[in-house]
Amino acid sequence: MKQTLHNMPAPAVLRPLWRNRDFLVAGTARFVATAGTGAVVVSVMLHLRNAAAAGGTPVAGPWLVAGYLLCSALPLVVLAPWAGRLADTRDSRTLATATSAVSAAAVAVMGLGMEYLDNHLPVLFAMTFLLDAAQAVAGPTWQALLPRIVGEERTPRAMGTMQATIMIAGMVGPAAGGLLSGWGGAGLVFAVASGCYLALGLGALLIRTRRGTAVERAGQVKPALLDGLRLIRRDSLVWALVLGAMFFIIVGEATNVLEVFLARDDLGATEMQYGLLTAAFGLGMAAGASMAGSIKAQAVRLRVLLCSMIVASVMLIIMGTVPTVELLFVAYTVMGTACGVLNACFGAIAILRIPESGRGQAMAIVGGLTRAVSIGALALGGLLGALLPVRASFWLTGAASVLVALALAAYVLPRFGREDTGAGAAAALGSGGQQEAVADQVPHFGQQAGAELGAVKPLVAAQQGLEGADDLPDGQVAVAR
Repeated sequence: MKQTLHNMPAPAVLRPLWRNRDFLVAGTARFVATAGTGAVVVSVMLHLRNAAAAGGTPVAGPWLVAGYLLCSALPLVVLAPWAGRLADTRDSRTLATATSAVSAAAVAVMGLGMEYLDNHLPVLFAMTFLLDAAQAVAGPTWQALLPRIVGEERTPRAMGTMQATIMIAGMVGPAAGGLLSGWGGAGLVFAVASGCYLALGLGALLIRTRRGTAVERAGQVKPALLDGLRLIRRDSLVWALVLGAMFFIIVGEATNVLEVFLARDDLGATEMQYGLLTAAFGLGMAAGASMAGSIKAQAVRLRVLLCSMIVASVMLIIMGTVPTVELLFVAYTVMGTACGVLNACFGAIAILRIPESGRGQAMAIVGGLTRAVSIGALALGGLLGALLPVRASFWLTGAASVLVALALAAYVLPRFGREDTGAGAAAALGSGGQQEAVADQVPHFGQQAGAELGAVKPLVAAQQGLEGADDLPDGQVAVAR
């Protein structure tokens, strides 16, 4: 055994990520695709608003937007078990390229329908569902492939870097969409976005690392439909963190409904200032995700995750207290940083503790659960706005979040606070993980947006799923602000 270890190649963790060809290709391709998604979302939102304002549809504008967001969210929720099973039982290259092609076609048909059809709303909504159905499969495919690309030891850093990259793309995309709409209309936006998805497919073809090939699947038992949920439930730490994160999603999405009233009505922010608040939050998320990627020890990562939950909760209370817009910018930036840390730490803990063979299924279920509760949370935000003053709603949700974070810490720290490695990582090593640890030196030829985005602003996943996603960020849990 000692001689075997002496003869093994140098650990992949010693090589910087920028020298990993497949990681660079994946990061670049996903950045481009996520930016394209953001451009599509902005263009569709503007189009629906303009159509309602011009009287071009009998349905009120808010209902149109709600219907669009529902068509975008449902595939990730409804198709999660099937999408995860595909990610774990089919060739990752085939899935990534096929879903990219379907996404490109769906976006192109959206643009053509809006350009040439008088009654184009049915086509727009149907293609939105198809687009996000494809992304529901692409998300867990890319997420499960990432540890193979970089090796188990470098997965936390790679996930943090990838999430930061996607968060930046989630800000670039909407801005580009607005500019393209002004220059050439919706047709130009959809043409460029379709090209972005084709670029993602090209990136998938260029990546040498593969997962789920026919050779690898030979002799394996086909997983049951809900094995992803069983894998999550089987790990007490992952299940506890999922439940805690779902509460934070509910709180984050609920306050999302109220933040415009806090900024514009209570604090007198201009429209530009309100837009910049989202940018401040997104930049904070990118910075937090990048910083969290440098954490090496599992025990430290867990403590940092819990601390980020508490900081994010306290920021909600502070947001309900700040007297000026300038201080609200500070609170938004700190909140975004805490959410970025939370996303990256959660993703690293979850994907390393889940057995390698079931990572696609598990991450698809996580994405489906988080998107489902985010849909219900929007109704909670409306209820809070109707029953309480805006500031009181922030105080109440912040205080409740602090209590939940403390309760979660009291449960997980005594049980898992001293662990240095993930159970999933150990399981992976027991089934060939030594090869994965040197993925750079030996590519696995035998062998994943937010915010796909469910909203214009970055989400901690719409969606691009918690990668993603939807194109949401890899493995991240969507905690929206």
